[in-house]
Amino acid sequence: MVGSVTGFRVPVARDSHGKLLAPADAQKGRRYTCPACGTSVTLHAGQKKRRHFHHATSVCSEETALHTGAKELVLQAIAEWRAGGVAPVISRACAESGCDARTRQAVPKKVLGAVAELRLKTGHVVDVAFLGPGGLPIAAVEIRHTHAVDEVKAFELGVPWIEVDAAATCATMGRELSPVRDKFLPWFCADHAGRRGLARREERAVKVTRAQLTKKLPFDLAAFPAYFVAAVTKCPRGHDALLLGWEGDAPPWPRPPTVVAHAGDKDSMFDVARRETRRVLAFRRRYVSTCVTCGEKLPE
Repeated sequence: MVGSVTGFRVPVARDSHGKLLAPADAQKGRRYTCPACGTSVTLHAGQKKRRHFHHATSVCSEETALHTGAKELVLQAIAEWRAGGVAPVISRACAESGCDARTRQAVPKKVLGAVAELRLKTGHVVDVAFLGPGGLPIAAVEIRHTHAVDEVKAFELGVPWIEVDAAATCATMGRELSPVRDKFLPWFCADHAGRRGLARREERAVKVTRAQLTKKLPFDLAAFPAYFVAAVTKCPRGHDALLLGWEGDAPPWPRPPTVVAHAGDKDSMFDVARRETRRVLAFRRRYVSTCVTCGEKLPE
């Protein structure tokens, strides 16, 4: 992806020793490079604009530099901690719906290191893997800039994980991670601590139901790679069912048998001759996910 004519800013840059620095910690006259492509960036430290690193036009892009910078900062923060520094923290929200309580948890001591772009046994590659004893991955951090983790990967990842915003991670130099999605063991505040065991049981129950429903499908869901399980739900008749989802408005082809065209709700139009608004059938039909047991339309 080619950058703009005037280039773009990068939140962090690498110094001659390979360390990532924020513009506030950089010094004029020294050489700094982009964490993504390795080309030189310019430190702008004038009086009128806020200090920043400027990246000249190249095959690199702002998105690539931001994503790579955030990923490398998490690795750097973990390495500095394991070398005797302060542990990075994870800012977490109470798992109870509607609760605004938050806590700051230090990265657990069982995390002995971190690596980037590790392929797990499930086949999925994670941005950053936290390693435990024996160098085994015990958790993962996904970096989001414009694209969130898709639902298939989210379900199949195989280790606890969080997804963090790239810009926010760069702003804290990787020392504080604020999840936009938190798939670690749920944390509950003091007011909702009694929910902890219940939440774990509910999560396990949903996973078991999902696995059972997937096995009972009269087709192989893997044969329809453009579709994913959006939720485990109940149809209007009370059957457990898998709500299938897809990207975009129109469902891609081939379609699973449970994704069918459904007559839209009635629409309205102004009848010029009668000078009144009257109800008519919808002009467009829409595709919906249906219950595999009874064929009823599933609630979205």
